[in-house]
Amino acid sequence: MKEVPLASRLKLLKRTKPPRTQKPVFSTQQLKLRRSLLANLLVLAAGCGILAFTSVFLYRHLTTVRSRDAVINGVIVNVRAPEEGTLEELKARVGELIEPTDAPLALIENDYVSQGNAREVEKWLERRRGELEAAQAKLAQLQGLLASAQRDERNQQVLEVEQTERQVAAAQAEFAAAQANLADAKARYRLAQTNYRRFRQLAQQGAVPQIQADAALTELQQSQAQVAARQREVEAAARTVEALKAEARAAELGLTLRRTRSSDDPRLRLQELEIQIGEQQAIVKGIQREIAAQERQVAQARREVAQRRVVKVPAPIAGYVWRVDARLGMFLGKGDRILQLLDCQRRWVDVFVDEQSLRLIHPGTRAKIEPYGKKGKILWGTVSNIRSGLGRLNPGDDQVLPIPENYPRQSQVRVELDSDPDWGEGNFCYVGYTARVTFQIFP
Repeated sequence: MKEVPLASRLKLLKRTKPPRTQKPVFSTQQLKLRRSLLANLLVLAAGCGILAFTSVFLYRHLTTVRSRDAVINGVIVNVRAPEEGTLEELKARVGELIEPTDAPLALIENDYVSQGNAREVEKWLERRRGELEAAQAKLAQLQGLLASAQRDERNQQVLEVEQTERQVAAAQAEFAAAQANLADAKARYRLAQTNYRRFRQLAQQGAVPQIQADAALTELQQSQAQVAARQREVEAAARTVEALKAEARAAELGLTLRRTRSSDDPRLRLQELEIQIGEQQAIVKGIQREIAAQERQVAQARREVAQRRVVKVPAPIAGYVWRVDARLGMFLGKGDRILQLLDCQRRWVDVFVDEQSLRLIHPGTRAKIEPYGKKGKILWGTVSNIRSGLGRLNPGDDQVLPIPENYPRQSQVRVELDSDPDWGEGNFCYVGYTARVTFQIFP
């Protein structure tokens, strides 16, 4: 039987439409037509679904590469004992998250720390302190002698001033007496001149003998000589007064004009003592500086001893406690391992892929990591290096192992994980988890 086309069937349905007053009667042919239309629509939808699935599959196959196997790995940091001693405190348990804070992770005590260097410096300090006391005592003695010399110098100056003042007064009295004698001699000279003129006139007139005139002349000459002598005495007395006044001014200034000072002079002793005191003060200050420097060294040595006696072990990084090797009360040597911390900031994924896929993967390729043990957790990373020849190549060997037939050609790809603040809780930030890794070969 020949099949009627779909258009003809639709026209036939329109022609055979029953009147409004009658109930519709569906024929077998109409039912078959409707079922055929529904089947066609279902086939069309299935074809579209298959086409969409094929498109998505081809897109993922062409733009991504999936791994055969992948393991998340991380850096283990060993926390070791900085000094030997007994472990007295340990604030860490396996699986606990440790943050680097001011509180120490562990305390190590050692009661047998050597203090040899500090004790040697302390002995040296005791000896230098004794020398400092002796130097200070000598300085005090010199200062006492200086005070005595200053008193002697002041007293000597006062006495010298008083003596020179008395000498000036005596010289002034002698000067006044010499002036008086000079005046008396001048009066005698004038009287002798008068007598000589009178007797010379009388002798010329013959009133008196010539011998009297000669005697008056002799007396005049003697008076003149006496006036000259008295004048010299006055001048000498004046010079003496001026000299003594100069000595008095020098005495007031603490000087002397008559003699050279001897070693017994208080002024010389005063100068010598001032020099000795300056030298002794320099010695005392030098010893004090040495003692201060050594005291700082002793304080530093004591701090070092205290630090070595009770050693605080800080947490070097933030991470999970991977393993605890030490126990409370255990004696640890310097460098012995106390525990291991897992650094969650430095993680990577070792991915194994077919060697043929390396044509699409290179350093810098982005990767999506989905741990199997954590549903919905997605990590991201970047390829850092690629290593091939696993299990069949030892670099540097002259001979290479033959590749067995049907042996999988796999390569190791290392993916450095991006920083992720979500470390999980008690799962060691997913280290050790296997994962599915998808490489984004086209951005």
